[in-house]
Amino acid sequence: MKILHVCESIIGGTGSYLAELIPHQVAAYGRENVQLLVPETHFDFIDPAIRECGAQILTFKRPTRLLGSFLLVQRYLQAVSTFQPDVVHAHSSVAGIIVRVLGLRRNYRIVFCPHGWSVDMQGARYVRGFAEMMERKLGNAADSIIVISKHEYRRAMELGLSPDKVTLVESGIDRNVPPVPSAEWKDDRIRLLYAGRFDYQKGVDILLKAVEGLGNRFSVRLVGGFAVSEENMPETLPDHIAQLGWMDRDGVYAQMKACDVLVVPSRWEGFGLVAIEAMRMQKPVVAAAVGGLVEILGNGKYGMLVPSEDPDALRDCLASLTRETLEEFGEIGRKRFLACYTSDRMVRQIDDVYVSILPSRLPEPQPV
Repeated sequence: MKILHVCESIIGGTGSYLAELIPHQVAAYGRENVQLLVPETHFDFIDPAIRECGAQILTFKRPTRLLGSFLLVQRYLQAVSTFQPDVVHAHSSVAGIIVRVLGLRRNYRIVFCPHGWSVDMQGARYVRGFAEMMERKLGNAADSIIVISKHEYRRAMELGLSPDKVTLVESGIDRNVPPVPSAEWKDDRIRLLYAGRFDYQKGVDILLKAVEGLGNRFSVRLVGGFAVSEENMPETLPDHIAQLGWMDRDGVYAQMKACDVLVVPSRWEGFGLVAIEAMRMQKPVVAAAVGGLVEILGNGKYGMLVPSEDPDALRDCLASLTRETLEEFGEIGRKRFLACYTSDRMVRQIDDVYVSILPSRLPEPQPV
């Protein structure tokens, strides 16, 4: 089986998702049969697990998002012609639109994974309206749509997509804690970590408001940077908040090992992979009650949920934390992760999706 993954962006959760999936596919189908198409400017953000497994990496120029989309079209058509994939797996909205529109006449199968429906994003009403129109029109243009959370599945049904086309495959990661040393973070205060994009969707501005004036209680680290938008960040941050910039996954994991609690203040979220990465390490999670985060944390049973876009509620929740509460949620979060969110289950289910839409002449993957 020959598989081409197409991404308009690989920064954030999509990159982590592919870091679990692509090495498995290389082992099952051979490195010559797995390709990944990503922006040239995102090459350094490709997880080492993808580069080291031998998958073929293709790039396209992306000087701006708009011009990059046209250049992605050109590079994608070249890749399809040369590689002749059996399956094209498109990730997120822009790649999903391009692959489905260009796939009206084809001899390969298309799988689309939204990684968070664009119709859920906040902002101008006309943008959401356009996104909804496109998803309804292109709903049947993919052979299969993989959604990564129950929330995404419900939204697919609300969009009128056929249940026969939509498969729920909740995201997962390796059950083993990465063997990286903990970062240096000596502090008697509660060590609070944010890890992700600084874009509007992720709500880092909400967190900054929530911890304002709490330097006596918290030491805060922000790992990440802007990827989609350039929202305003304060020119200077209070002494109890440190902005560390982008890190590779091992760097993020080192910070996660050192923290006491992870905060995920998103405005909307298809899944929320960083939450299960923390739970794997037995780190408690405080998150906004949006999208897949509600499912991951079991409506507050396995972590702490607060209303979205409410810095006061987040502040109150953080101020109420005790060492005992953090330890308790860390333990139950780890159990939740092991029961529901491991990658061996995820990659098997995705293999099953591929096989279900392909002609019977193609062999099933070999066990690894």
